[in-house]
Amino acid sequence: MGERETFVRGTLLGAGAIAGAAAIGLALWGRGDWSVGFAAGALVSLGNFHLIARTVAGVTGVEGGRAASVLWKGALVRFAISAALLALVLLVVRASLLALVAGLLMTQLTMIVLWLMRAFRSLT
Repeated sequence: MGERETFVRGTLLGAGAIAGAAAIGLALWGRGDWSVGFAAGALVSLGNFHLIARTVAGVTGVEGGRAASVLWKGALVRFAISAALLALVLLVVRASLLALVAGLLMTQLTMIVLWLMRAFRSLT
């Protein structure tokens, strides 16, 4: 496994573990609607990161015009998938909107902290 794959996998696993622990903690605390919303937000965030990483890896070394086309199509697909999942969770499951936003944001912040920790480790 290359350095890029190791980085992506580590980021996904680390952020996923923290988000999973938070969702389980919310469920144990008796906040089922918050648990579902938080988990859904985290899954959308992690899925988006995974698809971005795959798309970027797929266009590495591809001609500029074709790469731009692939990136735009990938962005539209990610947007459609994210919108459908978020609508499903909010309208059908009726999860908490605040919890969903918290799941999105906390997962992004976790990934940033993991990236910074990795960057600092590589400097030493």
